[in-house]
Amino acid sequence: KRQNIIANFLESKKLRIDTQNILRAMGDLERLSGRACAGQANPRDLIAISEGLKKLPRLKSIIDLFKYKIPSWTDQLKIIDNELLELADLISFKLVENPPLNISEGGIIHDGVDSVLDGLRNLIDDYSDWLNQEELKERKISKISNLKIQFHKNFGYYISINKSKINLAPAHWIKRQTLTNEERYVTTEIKNKENKIFQVKNRAAAKEYELFCEIRNLVATKTKKIRSISKSIACMDALLGLAMTSLENNFIKPNLLPITNSKEKQSTEIIAGRNPIVEQLLTNKKFISNDILFNNKQKLIILTGPNASGKSCFIRQIGLIQILAQIGSFIPASKAEIKIADRIFTRIGAVDDQSSGQSTFMVEMSETASILNQATSNSLVLLDEIGRGTSTFDGLSIAWSVSEYLAKKIVCNTIFATHYHELNYLKHAIDNVENFQVLVKQKKDKLYFCHKIEKGGANKSYGIEAAMLAGIPREVVDKARLVLGYLEKNNNFNSQIQIK
Repeated sequence: KRQNIIANFLESKKLRIDTQNILRAMGDLERLSGRACAGQANPRDLIAISEGLKKLPRLKSIIDLFKYKIPSWTDQLKIIDNELLELADLISFKLVENPPLNISEGGIIHDGVDSVLDGLRNLIDDYSDWLNQEELKERKISKISNLKIQFHKNFGYYISINKSKINLAPAHWIKRQTLTNEERYVTTEIKNKENKIFQVKNRAAAKEYELFCEIRNLVATKTKKIRSISKSIACMDALLGLAMTSLENNFIKPNLLPITNSKEKQSTEIIAGRNPIVEQLLTNKKFISNDILFNNKQKLIILTGPNASGKSCFIRQIGLIQILAQIGSFIPASKAEIKIADRIFTRIGAVDDQSSGQSTFMVEMSETASILNQATSNSLVLLDEIGRGTSTFDGLSIAWSVSEYLAKKIVCNTIFATHYHELNYLKHAIDNVENFQVLVKQKKDKLYFCHKIEKGGANKSYGIEAAMLAGIPREVVDKARLVLGYLEKNNNFNSQIQIK
């Protein structure tokens, strides 16, 4: 059903653009309503809630255009709650469009909302007229044409004149403050009115705060409904994002196979799959796509190849594609049929946990143990090296035994990227094991990575060549080649191993 929503968006450019425009203007209703419920929302938060709720009818018209079967959570967007629309209109009616952030100083409630507030505002207007008249009167008395009555939050109302006009100040003016280019005065009349103005303004601000709190409390009572519908909006937003990603990166709709106990076709096959993250990082190169197939004859894939050739990229690619498919997204491939996995298990990277006293190898073994104890036949297991943190034969023994257990006992879809080429022998002993390798070309001392996965097992890791590319001194590299030659010549593992 999620795939159907993405398909609708991909089929109609107008549908995509209209939905983008609506969602962009809706804001985060879940967070905003939560602030209102906690008594922390400011007027701008409530305005944002109002604007978001007003978009619901337009969003409904979008949902009505969808074809195919879509998820049940869209029902909330189809059936609009009139109480929420009435709440949106109420907020717009009572709160000004661009309110200040400070809710205690007034200026947030429209005129005509409350008769008491309107009466107080009329008084404030009368006092403003009085101040204008007083300013004109003092200009006549002092004959200072640019005299002004101004306000400062610390000093209140005062008469301001230029310092050059100080000799024209009348006797009834009381000096209040001297600045570099300005002199400030007050009069008895202004101070008397000032107290009354402050009282009225404080009463008006308190009334506005009271009215605002009533609106905020009303929004709080609707929080559950707002947050419920906002989750549906968020789901639509997420699927639109996946649709845009699919459009921009050429993703396709996969066919999902459910988990069943029947012996019907239960294989996973991905044709020309790509890593959606690595693909974004490539600017001058085209990503090399690869296929993957899991079926009854190919459950465990032993993936060998040199360092930096693309093994880790490939196994992460399979995990990402599986996750994208199971959340309903389209995927980076040309064709895909994917069996649903109950869980994805990964053993990737080398880290330690010093705080709990676990070495790199112990962390690796703990993760491996977790996989072997919890994975089922319906799981997807991705292993990137096992047994590298101990001696060669210790590590190989563990890797071999783990591989056999996964292939024989658990029988789940598994990719095991490794440098232990000896594991290629498992193919000859277990029916559902297959060997794959990352192709690489070597010309003289240079390696050329093809990033292509094909059947077959690699017989060397090119570790010494990679060391040389990294800048290891030539003398060290030459000595390493001598040691490697001696070890390979005296290794009788291939001739003596007995697989049971």
